[in-house]
Amino acid sequence: MKKHIIFFLAEDDLSYSIAAILDGLIEELDGKVKFSSQRYLGAIITELKITLKTNFTRKRDVLKVIVYAISELYKEKYKPIFNISSFPAVSLEGCDYFGEEAVNIALELYSALSSRGHLNSEQVLRHLLRHAREIGSLNEVKIERSEDSKIYEGNPIIASLYRHVLEELMKGLDKLRLERKIDHVRYKKIKEIYIQLLGIG
Repeated sequence: MKKHIIFFLAEDDLSYSIAAILDGLIEELDGKVKFSSQRYLGAIITELKITLKTNFTRKRDVLKVIVYAISELYKEKYKPIFNISSFPAVSLEGCDYFGEEAVNIALELYSALSSRGHLNSEQVLRHLLRHAREIGSLNEVKIERSEDSKIYEGNPIIASLYRHVLEELMKGLDKLRLERKIDHVRYKKIKEIYIQLLGIG
């Protein structure tokens, strides 16, 4: 199993949401992430190397998260290069997920790494693949959750975890607004996306 995840981002609200989630993850892991960036025509490629610890041997392994951030002017040119149909997207083991599914997977990555520090890279990827298949199958049959069937309802542990994730994401979002990297309109849109995806209102 390849120990990496690839995100493809452009200049839209869902892409900004994923970027904010990854920024929040870097802050949450505090020192366990090394990253490097390279600039290309209309694109910035960032590689995150996240150091993890296995359960039994206590040896550390590395999960790579590769982020392609594409300028709006060049995204149509890069689609055939990446073999994707739209932005944002995430590639897991040869399977691609788009739009809100990609944001959902980014949220699950954040949740898995921030709350389950004992997982190794293969376990994280298997967890994400299971989650991706679940949300993919739900979308295929067009099932929409009603208010009384939210994933966290009736389970205070999951509810607490989801609220913690939202709080951490909002900290990163607030920081972006304070640093004037996003305006108030985009701030509100991204916040609404977080709340909708987590089912917290």
